[in-house]
Amino acid sequence: MLKNRVVKKLLARKISVNVVSYSDLPSFSVNFSLLGFLLSGLLVAALFSWAAWVSLGGIDYHVTRTDNEILRARLYSLASKAKDSLEYLEMSRKTEKQIRKIIGMGDGFYEKDYLKNAGGPDTRDARNFKTMLAKKAEDINEASITEAFSSIKDEARNRITGYGEITWYITNKYNLSLAFPRGWPVSGRITSPFGYRLHPLSFSYEYHSGMDIANEPGTKIISTANGVVRHAGWASGYGLSLVIDHGFGYSTLYGHMSEISVKEGAEVKRGDIVGRMGSTGTSTGPHVHYEVWEQGVPKNPSKYMEYQKNPASSLLSGFENIFGN
Repeated sequence: MLKNRVVKKLLARKISVNVVSYSDLPSFSVNFSLLGFLLSGLLVAALFSWAAWVSLGGIDYHVTRTDNEILRARLYSLASKAKDSLEYLEMSRKTEKQIRKIIGMGDGFYEKDYLKNAGGPDTRDARNFKTMLAKKAEDINEASITEAFSSIKDEARNRITGYGEITWYITNKYNLSLAFPRGWPVSGRITSPFGYRLHPLSFSYEYHSGMDIANEPGTKIISTANGVVRHAGWASGYGLSLVIDHGFGYSTLYGHMSEISVKEGAEVKRGDIVGRMGSTGTSTGPHVHYEVWEQGVPKNPSKYMEYQKNPASSLLSGFENIFGN
């Protein structure tokens, strides 16, 4: 067959390799068949290829190992920053709770939800995170770091919401303190208290919805809280009278005036002069009929005129001291 003839020819052909020495070592020659020479060449080429592949693979291994070490160092740095952020947010949360307690404000809606559904880092989370960081850099769990940053984002959102609620609460309390009627609307003496009394003209026993304060005609009358004038003019029985809406459900009425100093729709502040004492309408002498309404219902003005003696008013006073009148 052709294949056998080719093999025999390759075996028959000889190749002589002479090695000449230029030192003390002897020279020699080696005879190969052509087939043997070709097979030896292929083997040498295969050995060189394998050695080159191993060498390049080792270089790639070292490069990959170096990259991994750099990556681990970066993860460790990120983990340290996440730990610091968690600690600051935890301090921020504690500070917010203290502020809420000081001003008498309850927990925010997000805080209640946090208690029901574990959301946001707490002391245990921060402690566990520190434990994780105490391990070697190569043991840091990337998923834990991702979760930590997610917790930081959620907690930061809660802090913004919480401080927004506190700001609204303080502003609301401050506005309430300005809208809360307090003090006397005019200097003088009380001639008729709040409640049932004997009417001075009809001599019938009936309900008196305000308080009468008498003094000299023309005595200055002031607004007892900030507000907007809703009525300024004549009213049957009350004569020249004034109604001021203070917001938050509070209103005040001033009756039997001789003069009104403000117009309807005008904004007034506590202490502004709104008129003068007179004896217009159903009256037996110069005085001011003063009423305080809460949610449209007349209340005893005395508790507002002397509210400083009421411990419940201390919070309102505190806000006024902070922000000023």
